[in-house]
Amino acid sequence: MSKSLHRLTVKQIEAAAPGTALADGGGLLYRATAKGSGKWSFKFVSPDADFRAAQIAKGSKSFQRAMGLGAFPAVLLAAARERAAAARDLLAKGVDPIEDERRRAEETRQRAAAITRAASEQAMTFGRYADHHFLPFALTGFSNPAHIQQWKASFATHAKALRDKALATITREDVLAVLQPIWTTHTVTASRTRQRIERLFAHAIQNGHYRGDNPASWRQFDATLPPPRVEPRHHPAVPHDQIAAFVAAVRAKQPISMAALMLDWITLALCRMSGARCATWAEIDLERNVWEIPAGRMKVRRPHIVPITARMTEILEEAKRRHPAREKGEDPAATDFIFANSKGRPLSEMTALALMRRMDGFKDFTVHGLRSTFRDWAAEMTDYPRELIEEQLAHQLGAVERAYKRGSAHERRRPMMEAWAAICAGETPAEAGNVVPLRTAASGGQA
Repeated sequence: MSKSLHRLTVKQIEAAAPGTALADGGGLLYRATAKGSGKWSFKFVSPDADFRAAQIAKGSKSFQRAMGLGAFPAVLLAAARERAAAARDLLAKGVDPIEDERRRAEETRQRAAAITRAASEQAMTFGRYADHHFLPFALTGFSNPAHIQQWKASFATHAKALRDKALATITREDVLAVLQPIWTTHTVTASRTRQRIERLFAHAIQNGHYRGDNPASWRQFDATLPPPRVEPRHHPAVPHDQIAAFVAAVRAKQPISMAALMLDWITLALCRMSGARCATWAEIDLERNVWEIPAGRMKVRRPHIVPITARMTEILEEAKRRHPAREKGEDPAATDFIFANSKGRPLSEMTALALMRRMDGFKDFTVHGLRSTFRDWAAEMTDYPRELIEEQLAHQLGAVERAYKRGSAHERRRPMMEAWAAICAGETPAEAGNVVPLRTAASGGQA
């Protein structure tokens, strides 16, 4: 056996011509690639069952393999013999040295990945994940600034105790510690906070940043916390028989208040607060007398057209006169906000509500409730079709209504909005020159 090994000398290897193949014995081979340099390999018959099965499946009866051992002179003769001897030892144990090398490389890769993952998980705090990963995903498409702020507050304020904890280490007990102090005293806030934290962990689980059950799901707490009992909440609405007095009070404040102009516009257009605050001049088409709100700013995610009444035109003229651009002798740009503050920015979300809070007789009502005021008036006092009323409020129609609805029907809505403008001005529809299908008591509420 000893005669079959170590056949070569260093001089033979150094003198080998390019392309020459030399055998050192025991499967160790040397192939010269240039004068004084070449490659080592170890040839053997593989005992690996999987390799053999793959060869048979390919129609090959050969189970021989060649394993690279490095290049000469970086790997000298003695080192090549040591590597070949180690490979022969594995073969004696029934182990394919190529598969063993692959397995060891995979184990090394997995250990390195585990170390990297552990370091990443340690660095990935709850707060960092919320701010840089989850919220940019969850808030995509949100159009209401108030809702965006509420979501951010859930993670910045209500879940503050979790922010500096490593995301991967957070447990059900950590989440419970956040919820328990406010669960019965601030039920709505606590319930929404739990739901938003649950969504964050669902996102983290799907994206490989958290392993295990969701620590904020309701089933983690349904035997610990009482079910949240949230009473239905309605926005207090100005009664429709008081709307003229309300509008008169708003208009009395308009000489000194841009917020009063915007509140008047909201009352007449029946839009949401965010719709008015972020309205730009590009959305106004005075040739057609319409305000076109793009889908991106609508809750229902479809464009909405609002007929512009005569009073709304007056509001636009006054808003343009007060715009900061006029101080430079210029008209507002198409992208400028209609109801802008002195710096050209949208009025605050709370400006109109704060104005109402200072109005005697109306401080307990809300801006959003004005939509209900119109809805009650239209349903109780007129016979305008329900679909026109709902379309003016940009409500989502049912499947059947959507199937038969064609366009936004804004011209069909225009007489209704002129009638509403007359009611807001304290006039009767007849005085305003509008024909309104009013309900009559004699006919039992039928026109």
